[in-house]
Amino acid sequence: MKRNGAITAACIGLFCLPAIIYGLSLKRAQESLLYNNLDIVMAYQDYCKKSYEEAEAKSVWWPSLDVVGGYNYFTEKNTIDIPGGFFAPNSPAREGSLGTNYKAEAGLNVSYPITAAFVNIFNVKYRHLALQMKDAQNEGLKNQLSFKLGALYFLWGLSYSQAEVYQTLVSQLTDQAAQAQNLKTGGLASSSKVLDALARLASAKADLVTALNQTDSLKFELMNFTQCKDPDPSPEEYSFNVDSAALMALDTISLNSGRPELAAMDLGISQLSVLQDIIRGQKYPSLVAVVGYHYANPGLKMGGTDFMGYGQAGLALTWNLFDGFKVTNQRKQTAQQAEIVKYQKQQQIDTWNNAIKNAKLQVTRSVRQIDAAQASFAAAEAVAADAKNSVAAGVITQSDYLNALTARARAALAVKQAAFMKNIALLQLYFASGMELKF
Repeated sequence: MKRNGAITAACIGLFCLPAIIYGLSLKRAQESLLYNNLDIVMAYQDYCKKSYEEAEAKSVWWPSLDVVGGYNYFTEKNTIDIPGGFFAPNSPAREGSLGTNYKAEAGLNVSYPITAAFVNIFNVKYRHLALQMKDAQNEGLKNQLSFKLGALYFLWGLSYSQAEVYQTLVSQLTDQAAQAQNLKTGGLASSSKVLDALARLASAKADLVTALNQTDSLKFELMNFTQCKDPDPSPEEYSFNVDSAALMALDTISLNSGRPELAAMDLGISQLSVLQDIIRGQKYPSLVAVVGYHYANPGLKMGGTDFMGYGQAGLALTWNLFDGFKVTNQRKQTAQQAEIVKYQKQQQIDTWNNAIKNAKLQVTRSVRQIDAAQASFAAAEAVAADAKNSVAAGVITQSDYLNALTARARAALAVKQAAFMKNIALLQLYFASGMELKF
């Protein structure tokens, strides 16, 4: 029976331990996230797109150079009626044809939208603000994803620690079950003691399998989220470096008014203000200057049949005097949208301020929880050590010792959970206050 117990313990050890373990630090996970996460990659591509939109807006300030040409064939030539007496007194009236049956023309025109180039100042500013806003949004996105990463990493670490605690408990209960079986074989223990030990062992194994499954699930989610390529990583212990003085100064932490999310909203409001100027520009007259050189047949010579070159210059003016108040209502819509963004900003500020207050309470509670859990673990460890000696001396029953081992495992889990709660609370506090999350 001893041999069977040893084989069981060895199988459990092989099942619980990965073949190769690579430590994955939170810092390296964040580096992989910021470089490989598809949300960030797409956000960067969108930033590049908006930079091209700004360059496109600036193109209006350049003149347009166009090659023009055309060919038309007519079944009839141009004709002219000459009244009688036109060339000399009593000369007869005449009718004659002029030129050719076709018109062929090629030329080069340079045009410049004078008023549009002036109004385009607002369009370029609008695009530039959009680029700045996207940059701020990207910074906010990095912090949001880092917050999610931290929470996921800490939960993975807690699950991994739980599996380690259960693994230790399973190993201890396996030994006790084997001893109980040996004592029964020697007639020194009843079947109930063996069954009690085996039942506790089965329960611990079930908890271990649950913890391992959760660990694997969280690991898969983390690897997919960060696009990390480590073959079989394990979490490394991480704790925010917060000393007692920093904990005493929690009340001094407040919302960072310059956080990128708020900056993006302010830029959005400014952009809407510029949009009103762009809309107002629709009421300005449109004046376009054109100069060019053409080569055509017939040219400007009436009745001519040879190709000739000639230059041209001109101004084209259009001015909409009434549009049914379209522009006015568009500007009012934009002004209302700016007001909505202002209220959204205030709503977001209130949400973060409430989150800061709640996170401060959670940090304080988690610190007290850590102290209580550590004290409980120290007591449970002392009880387990004493119970081990007592059961060997026959002072207490094996069931009492199994209870002590289970209580020690629960106390160890409580310490891990308290540390997890502290990390989560500080993570929430840093994110809500607008601090840069850099692990």
